[in-house]
Amino acid sequence: MKNSVNKIIVFAATVIFFLTLGFSWTYTDNDIIPFMNQVFPEAQSFQKIASSPVIYEGITKDQNGKEEKTGYVVIEQAVAYGGPIKMVTGIDLNGKITGTVIAAHKDTPSFIDKVIDQKYLEKFIGKDITDPLSINKDIDRISGATFSSRGIAKAVSQGSHAVARSEFGLNVKDEVEPFKFGSKEIAVIALIILAVIGVAFKQRKLRWVALIGSLVFIGFQYNTSISLANIAALLMGNFPPIRENLVWYILLIGIPVITFIIGKNVYCFWLCPFGALQEITAKVGGGKFKCCNKAIEAKVAKIRYILIYLALIGAFLTKSPSFAGYEPFATLFGLQGFGIQWLILPVVIFSSFFISRFWCRFFCPGLILNELILRPRKYIMRILEKGILEKGTLKKVPGTKGTKGTKARSTNELNKIEVKE
Repeated sequence: MKNSVNKIIVFAATVIFFLTLGFSWTYTDNDIIPFMNQVFPEAQSFQKIASSPVIYEGITKDQNGKEEKTGYVVIEQAVAYGGPIKMVTGIDLNGKITGTVIAAHKDTPSFIDKVIDQKYLEKFIGKDITDPLSINKDIDRISGATFSSRGIAKAVSQGSHAVARSEFGLNVKDEVEPFKFGSKEIAVIALIILAVIGVAFKQRKLRWVALIGSLVFIGFQYNTSISLANIAALLMGNFPPIRENLVWYILLIGIPVITFIIGKNVYCFWLCPFGALQEITAKVGGGKFKCCNKAIEAKVAKIRYILIYLALIGAFLTKSPSFAGYEPFATLFGLQGFGIQWLILPVVIFSSFFISRFWCRFFCPGLILNELILRPRKYIMRILEKGILEKGTLKKVPGTKGTKGTKARSTNELNKIEVKE
């Protein structure tokens, strides 16, 4: 009876998961009229004149009821931190931007708050529709919200250039972003190579070099830790341009591929900056506290399954990947976060002095995501080993345990927190 109930619960949870994921892919257009009124208050009405991108004419009427064109409103979107960001931009008959406003976005709220608080949108007012509006050239970026500010600038630029071409007959080309490969990309790739070498050749001394490097570069310097929000964005089909976001693809696609190939949890134990910080605090505080009952601890550790599930469902329903990012990474490394994250962070850091990898053990989604990668690998290895045994070859296949009667590792073994290779 109990097994039947569990199967029903799992089935229902799976159905809900995929239904909400499907919902996140649907398109719903908000009422744009209020936003158009904000950027072009002089217009009494708007008439749609183009669809790609969407352009409206702003119209007023004189005392005799005669209609006059007063300007244009263009609606365009570009990729920001969490996905598409939609901008509504007003343009007068002289080809000057009169205002711009965010109509919809999927970014972390604190990033958008910083953009608004620093009056970033006002910097576009008065700009000519032929200006490139490039970050750090025509428009300064917002520190701590680089991807959001870049996405906004690109959407406004593309929209205003479209108006310049279609309504003013100007030959304006959108600026092509160069392939970005600098110190950030080099640092991340170097750390991954170091970790792979350390794991492959069992050079444990390299582990602390990789961890400290990740804490400095992936953590504090560039704030590019893998987050559940990134996974949500991936599932929701929000792929940033690879020319500007190579590190995103290296971490979100490259790391899982490497994990699958070598059969080791490379990221969590070698590259996670927050894991590195917790190991440092555990060394300072001792980190020896253990629950008196391992069965209780194992049940408490299942909290992270519930957290991941609810966080992803919330992200799908709100169509905002940032909703899933409950980890305190950005709060620590980027000083970005909302209310409860500022409360969670000190509790986690304090606890990690006494409990080894406290966050990883009970709350982090990383171990579960690695489990989803490693379990299929174990299954494939068992099939390969079975085929070899049937051919009379007793050679052991790397990544499996034993020969006859081989079993896949349990969840507890896959999620084992003790750092052992």
